[in-house]
Amino acid sequence: MSRTSRTIAVICFSAGTLAYEILLVRVFAIEHFHHFAYMAIGVAMLGFGVSGTALALARPRDAPTRTRWFFRAGVATAIALVASPALVHQISLDPTQLAWDLDQWLRLGVVYLLLALPFAAGALSILLALSIDTERPGWVYGASFVGSGLGAGLAIAVLWLVLPTRALAIPALVAGLGCLAAAWGAERRKQSLWSGGIVCLVTAMAVIHPPWRFTLSPFKALPQVEAYPDARRVTERSSPIGWVIAATAPAFRYAPGLSLGFTGELPPQTGLFVDGELTGAVTRWGDRDGAMAVLGWLPTALPYALCRRDRVLVVGGGSGIEVANAVVHGAQQITALELNPDIAELNRELGELPGDGKRDVQWVLGDARSYVARTRDTFDLITLGPGGAFGSATGGVLALGEDFLNTREAYHAYLKRLTNRGVLSITGWLALPPRANVRVLLTVVDALRDVVPDHAPLAFVVARSWGTVTVLAKPSGFIPAEIDALREWAASRSFDLDWYPGIAEPTDGWNQLSEPVFFEAAQAAATGRGSAERFAESYPFDVSPATDLRPYPHHFLRVRALGVLLKSDRGSWLPFAEWGTLALVATLIQSVVLAGVLLILPVAVRPRKVGEAGLAPVIVYFAAIGLAYLAAEIAAIQQLGLLLGHPVYAVAAVLAAFLLFSGGGSVWSDRLGPARRVWVLGAIVPALLCWVMFLPLLVHLVQPAPLVARGAAALVLLGPVAFLMGMPFPLGIRTLARDNQRRLAWAWAANGFASVTAAPLAALVALEFGSTAVLIAAATAYAVAGGLLWTHPR
Repeated sequence: MSRTSRTIAVICFSAGTLAYEILLVRVFAIEHFHHFAYMAIGVAMLGFGVSGTALALARPRDAPTRTRWFFRAGVATAIALVASPALVHQISLDPTQLAWDLDQWLRLGVVYLLLALPFAAGALSILLALSIDTERPGWVYGASFVGSGLGAGLAIAVLWLVLPTRALAIPALVAGLGCLAAAWGAERRKQSLWSGGIVCLVTAMAVIHPPWRFTLSPFKALPQVEAYPDARRVTERSSPIGWVIAATAPAFRYAPGLSLGFTGELPPQTGLFVDGELTGAVTRWGDRDGAMAVLGWLPTALPYALCRRDRVLVVGGGSGIEVANAVVHGAQQITALELNPDIAELNRELGELPGDGKRDVQWVLGDARSYVARTRDTFDLITLGPGGAFGSATGGVLALGEDFLNTREAYHAYLKRLTNRGVLSITGWLALPPRANVRVLLTVVDALRDVVPDHAPLAFVVARSWGTVTVLAKPSGFIPAEIDALREWAASRSFDLDWYPGIAEPTDGWNQLSEPVFFEAAQAAATGRGSAERFAESYPFDVSPATDLRPYPHHFLRVRALGVLLKSDRGSWLPFAEWGTLALVATLIQSVVLAGVLLILPVAVRPRKVGEAGLAPVIVYFAAIGLAYLAAEIAAIQQLGLLLGHPVYAVAAVLAAFLLFSGGGSVWSDRLGPARRVWVLGAIVPALLCWVMFLPLLVHLVQPAPLVARGAAALVLLGPVAFLMGMPFPLGIRTLARDNQRRLAWAWAANGFASVTAAPLAALVALEFGSTAVLIAAATAYAVAGGLLWTHPR
């Protein structure tokens, strides 16, 4: 087989498996919840490790045998990319029952192994290509990187064009094309081309008629609303940002925190769902008076009780409720920020503003942080509504979600864009015991201390309804007349003011809590930063302010509390468990166990021969660079999520930059002599430490630029380091495993299995300590690998 046909086949197999991995992330987000994305990464890396174990056990001894196996592995890759999701969708899996149902663990294990099959077959084809051409490992490894980078772009592109159900079949077709490339250079070309053609035909049929259907978790909002009488889907849209569905039912109502004293009628509404979760509702408001009769009883109307707000900025305005709120309260200029263009488009198609709708409403498509960083406009009100559905955060399914709209730096940026009399309003759903709202309160006051150090205690108010909490921040401070107006407005709607300047003690209100948590938190925050920190430290949950380096404002479970929860009676801790964190821990444990078993298996089945050199340096070196590479990738994705405004854009940019530039570095490594190999790892370590020190600063510096410019900046920031990070693997092959098929298989397995554990482990480290800690860990691992390469005889 020629090197050209083999290279093209490797590119296709790599592109197909990487695209499948990204699409699996989307499938898990749609069918279950987004925190299962780490399982998709885990099964991919597990497949890579399994391929190394398989080769170590089989040990094909000559190049013709490995060439035949290469074509067969490619065929298996294409077929598995169709068969694996088809079989998985025949298994009834409910991850929410993992805490008490052993049967669900067994099903999860079967799903895990089935999903790993296409990755194992694809990785085996690449490994076999490496074993055929050991003189130039950088060329083959670079081709796999380039193919993976193209696969990342392919996955994002197809999600703009087709629905996720059909998109999941396209990677198999790409792998089928790889089979044709491999067949063209095979010994039995005619027979192989027939086989490759049949594979392409089967995969094309899967694209036309996907052999699976998506089944959403019954705990998501969409299946619950569709269970209402006479419910129907109005339309659906697809993009990499989310699968958007508009659905309606006569019984569907959406008015977050509406006062229990409201006695009127709600206008017709259409629910908007992203990946099956309720994100808001489009409303046909009718006349202005009728709309005011509803909107005036929402907690988000509280800032309008102070005075008219002429210039209003609505963050996350896609459903249109807060835009309508600004209209009926007399705002003259309204700017609505919405990241998802499908949400904004459906609002304009299906919604109707109150009255004649003739208001200066400017819709801005993009992320709020970038807009606030670049605009020179100031606003009388910046409002963040609750979004979603009541109880959506109670189960901790948002715990792993990076949210840069609710960090200390974000609130600081909002406060700086207010006029002299401007107000920042943040309303969120209330979960018991209080967690998210307490964190918002502490974060807002912390940001106020940076903006107005002397007036912070006089500059915030906390109001509470039966199901929401609203925090108002006014840098110029609330005067007594404004406080009286707020108290009168809240009392007329059965809302409680838990804190306002001048309050001396908690009062009995309409909506009782067992403890005056918000008064105590506000009192501590008003006293000073030290007092606020002591309150946060003593609180049962982690409610300290989230930052851009640790952007997890929906993560509250302390690591030290995990043991206490698991030892206690299940019924007592289930309401407080964060399923995202627990799923991540379970994925880590499962990954470590599987990696350990499969790594030891070749030793147990085929013991090392007498006189054969030890494998410890090979295992440690390739495990270290596998752990380091994926850890650096995850840390970069987190930081670029802030720069590019959405995790999907960040994933696409990081994967494209890492894989394409690493592919170039891998190919270039074939030119390096033995004396320069160690210096590559020596350059990676300070480069990653420079990221630790300067990447956050550079991200904030570039943030005001347009999206295209920010994307280009991301490539410039990532490219040189990614180029260097593509070299250690082929350099290690040439130094530690050259002309030794057993060592090559062990190196591949160790690298893959280390990557299996790296994904959940890096996510846990980022969750607790931030992305800088992940980058430091990656630099340390590269330093260990460099030390091993330095001590190995050249």
